[in-house]
Amino acid sequence: MADSSKTPRFFSLRAFFFRMLPVMAVILIDVFFLALLDTLFYNKKRTLILDTADRWEEMFTHIDPIKKKMQEIKDRYPDPARFKEEAVRYLAENAPSILAGGHPWFRVRLTDEEKQVLYEYEDLNKLEQFNTWKNCFLSQSFHAMVASTIETVPRRPIRLAVYYATPPGWPEIERMVVRYWIYALLFIAGSGVFYGWLSRSVLRPLQRVGSAIERMIQSNRVALIRAPRHEIEKAFNRLAQNQREILFGLEIDGIVDTLHSQADDQVVVDQFMNAVIPAVQKIYPFTHVRVFRWLADERRLVPFENSTQSELNSPGAWPEENAPIQITPGGACAILLQSGEQTLGGILCEISRDNRFSSDELWQMSQEIKKQAENGLARAFTRSRALTQERNRFGINLATNMGHDLTNIIASGKWDLDTIRRAHDLGIVSMDHSKGAIYLQAVEGLENNLHFLQDMVDIYRSFGYTRRPRYERVDLTALIRDVAQLFQLSSSQRITTQVLDHDPVEVEAEPRLLRMALFNLLANASQAIRNGMDHGKQGIIQIQTRLEGEGTVTVSVHDNGPGIRDKQGRLLSESEIGQIFQSGYSTKDQSSGGGLGLSWVKSIIEDFHAGSIQVYNRPQGGACFTLSFPVKTCHWPTDS
Repeated sequence: MADSSKTPRFFSLRAFFFRMLPVMAVILIDVFFLALLDTLFYNKKRTLILDTADRWEEMFTHIDPIKKKMQEIKDRYPDPARFKEEAVRYLAENAPSILAGGHPWFRVRLTDEEKQVLYEYEDLNKLEQFNTWKNCFLSQSFHAMVASTIETVPRRPIRLAVYYATPPGWPEIERMVVRYWIYALLFIAGSGVFYGWLSRSVLRPLQRVGSAIERMIQSNRVALIRAPRHEIEKAFNRLAQNQREILFGLEIDGIVDTLHSQADDQVVVDQFMNAVIPAVQKIYPFTHVRVFRWLADERRLVPFENSTQSELNSPGAWPEENAPIQITPGGACAILLQSGEQTLGGILCEISRDNRFSSDELWQMSQEIKKQAENGLARAFTRSRALTQERNRFGINLATNMGHDLTNIIASGKWDLDTIRRAHDLGIVSMDHSKGAIYLQAVEGLENNLHFLQDMVDIYRSFGYTRRPRYERVDLTALIRDVAQLFQLSSSQRITTQVLDHDPVEVEAEPRLLRMALFNLLANASQAIRNGMDHGKQGIIQIQTRLEGEGTVTVSVHDNGPGIRDKQGRLLSESEIGQIFQSGYSTKDQSSGGGLGLSWVKSIIEDFHAGSIQVYNRPQGGACFTLSFPVKTCHWPTDS
């Protein structure tokens, strides 16, 4: 594994070279251009000097004695060796005096046929004296030569070269110097402007992109460029935001996959909210994350009780306003999760004090979290509801099929008992009087049990009417008494079912579904009494019907049990008690089995009878369910 302590230094050195290399490149280009410009100036100045005839002739008047004397020596001494000797002696005696003076000639050189220097004299002070900033561009070492050859041997000349510096007082050269300096300054300024544009438009954005990538490598988290100014930075931020949103979406997908077996919306929300904490902290730079539960009856958000360790130092209360997204002055983001108009919960995130972000950046991150979390919850709800519908469909099919099969079996049993009774009546089966009475009592008991069993089967066969309900004029009083009597026969003798006196009430209802709903309420009350009552205490369930104003009837079912509690035995609060009607919810442990479910009771009353159901824990003990629905309704659902 690489040493992480060396990583920041490596990145800082790389960033330094990334910044310096363009500067060095611009400097090298400027130096190259100036050198090229100086070379051009050098050649241009020499051409100008050679092309100016009058000034050139004036310059030559100072070295004409040397040229004439060399010709005289050649004519006098045809022998090459003697010529060289005399020429060198002459130059040694006269060259210093000839090169002295106010002319630009400063060097004389004599070379033989092999280009070996026979004699050389130079006055470098004149080179510095005549080459000035006034007549030179950059290089002040301008010099040129005039050469003449003396052939003492055919095709092997002896060469005399005389060098000159920049002639003084040459206006054309001085103007050319000014012009070339203007060229140089314009190029340097242009290169500076170009570098400024390149740095601002390309290099600096690329450097900021590189720094953002380095932060991503170091933190293993998507990092954005703060306050992007250039399109390159904005394009990188868009890509990074998309990548961050995709990564968070993958985390949400993983959470949704873990909820595939949940059929209860509230359980889905609770488990999702707890699982979203590490997902947010993994993708986003929030140091503290806390989730909140929505209390619909109180219309406020409260923190989850099972806070994790990562939440212990997280921000406290939810802001007063329940806006979709809030950015607090302290750097916290309050994100309200909603499904349509329904509030599901909230996520409160906080940035550390040494890692501040702008409000726009916090808003962008909050929008990404809200979008992906709400989409994830919607998918989880779709799965849970599809699972609920599938379970309901399976339960309806199972109850209908089993009810049909059991009805056939019961009918066969009734037929057999009827055959036995007729055989006895016809004398086919004969026995003495005392035994015959016992025999007939047993047959009658079996028939009663079959009738009771048929009534119980009819209760569960009522599931089939959720698909095609048939509404009838029903004597509600008689229906309640029948259900209470049937339940009393099926329950323990230690639980008494009482129907309080009330006037007869007729309603339009689906009697089979209504019987199933009432029977289920009695079964749940009986289960609660058996689980929570003292063994010596008599369990009582009471049913009372009242005809309210405006054609509404209420049916109250209350008991003297321990009240509605959770699996751990804790009495549910008013804000929690409504969740018992959610599909799949149970207050029993797994060993207690399950009934039809209070969600079905709620659906039968609200969806099939246009009513409502209320539940609360009674102050004197026990629970009370109140069903309210109109005596007449204008419209009924035709499918569930």
